[in-house]
Amino acid sequence: MRYELALSLGKNIASWRNALGMTQEQLASNLDVDQVTISRFERGTTLPSLPTLNRLAFIFGVTMAQLLNEQPAGKFSKADKIAAFLEPLSEEEQQFALDLVERFCGFLAESKHKAQ
Repeated sequence: MRYELALSLGKNIASWRNALGMTQEQLASNLDVDQVTISRFERGTTLPSLPTLNRLAFIFGVTMAQLLNEQPAGKFSKADKIAAFLEPLSEEEQQFALDLVERFCGFLAESKHKAQ
C-alpha cells in the first residue's frame, strides 16, 4: 500500500510541477532541498513528510487533498507560474521582483510607443 501511495503521489507531484513549468531544480530550490530529493519523490522512492507535503501544496496553489488525489486539469496561467516562483522569496525580494517586472513592462510599452 505504501509503495502504491508513493508512486501515485510522485506522479502527481511531477504533474503539478510540470503544469507550472518548473524544473526539478526550481522546485527543489523552493523547498530548500536538493534536486535528488525531488527526483526520489517523483519516482516514488521516498514519501515526503507531512510538512513537506503541505509546502508542496502551497507552492502548487492546491490543497493537500488535491495534491494527493488529483493531477492538474491543464496548464497554469503565467500569473500562477510567477506566483510559484515568487513564493519562496522574502517579502522584500518579492517586492523587488514585482518592481523590476513593472519597470520592464513600462520600458517595453514606451519603446513600442516611440517606434510608432
